Amino acid sequence: MTHPDIALLATFIAVVDAGSFSRAAERLETTTGAVSRRVAALEERLGLRLINRTTRQLNLTEAGEHYYRDVAAILQALADAEDRVSHLREAPSGELRVAAPLSFGVLTLAPLLAGFHARYPDLHLMLDLDDRMVDIVAAGMDLALRIGRLTDSSLVARRIAELERVFCAAPAYLDRRGRPELPVDLQAHDCLRYSNLGVREEWTLQRRDDPSTSLSVEPTGPLCANNGDLLRHAALAGMGVCSLPRFIVAEDLAAGVLECVLDDWRAPPLVLSAVWPSRRFVPAKVRVFVEYLAEHLGD
Repeated sequence: MTHPDIALLATFIAVVDAGSFSRAAERLETTTGAVSRRVAALEERLGLRLINRTTRQLNLTEAGEHYYRDVAAILQALADAEDRVSHLREAPSGELRVAAPLSFGVLTLAPLLAGFHARYPDLHLMLDLDDRMVDIVAAGMDLALRIGRLTDSSLVARRIAELERVFCAAPAYLDRRGRPELPVDLQAHDCLRYSNLGVREEWTLQRRDDPSTSLSVEPTGPLCANNGDLLRHAALAGMGVCSLPRFIVAEDLAAGVLECVLDDWRAPPLVLSAVWPSRRFVPAKVRVFVEYLAEHLGD
């Protein structure tokens, strides 16, 4: 048996969705008679009645209900396939709205933007840098870059990279207060803590030579802030020990104005993820930006 053509299938779906032949005809910009003939032709080809017709309403038969579900899924899959092909064919353009943490945006993302613009000149970026967890749907963002644990299960997430975290302080502070050798020693130090939306911070460290050995301490100290670069400045001023991604303090460590502590221990790396609203397929502008980040920042 030959398969029904798309026009017959689309007409059947339109009739069911509209609830009448006349309203389906309006949607399809054709006549009620043409719609009726197409449905009749489909039923004749299948050898089954799909719709019971009365003067007041239409009712699907049992076969019609099954056929409707299957055909609706097939037509949706075809529409999605066409969208994906068209996105691959056409160069991404328009505006891409991205939310990202402040320090990461300035120190790591900013140097990559010129290269991205050169590759996709018709795509315009709108960046919103904020260390708070932005509701990207409510804010109208296309995607967000997030560091750490993800909590919103309604979003699609892709892991981009792992970010090393280090414990460091100014040499003058360490000369004055001593250099911690074990995680428990941190409890006697002024700790500069990162906070986000009031979540209590806990520092967990693993032995480098035995990752199965881990210890956790709850840091206390004179400063708590939701921005890593502010904590970096506090550490440079000798206020205490901080735990920050290496990208924030790399230049300070190289210059010797900050010094790593607890060299035999390490904190579990932070995960950098790209997240976007759940959809059947990834828009081209989102896809190329995420792929670009993975290309330049991937592990």
